[in-house]
Amino acid sequence: MADGELTLTINGELADRLRARAEASGQSVEEYALNRLQDSDGPTTSDNPGFSEAEVAYADEIDRICDEAERTGGVPWEQFRARLLNLGDRSR
Repeated sequence: MADGELTLTINGELADRLRARAEASGQSVEEYALNRLQDSDGPTTSDNPGFSEAEVAYADEIDRICDEAERTGGVPWEQFRARLLNLGDRSR
């Protein structure tokens, strides 16, 4: 091991979550973890490295939905349920 390097051991549940998130972002587990650690302040804008364009777009969409709910007083359960049931369906 080179000077300054560190090896971490994490439990199986956390490892599974890390692998799933890395795969969803199209990165290796190491790339994904390094990107997250490089910006540990929790960036929320597209000019922050460590977030893929898809992750930024998803966060922006969630922000828009929350802003709309605050502005209008909320979303009717039926509409929310329909959105939830179709989450991830790109055909709509």
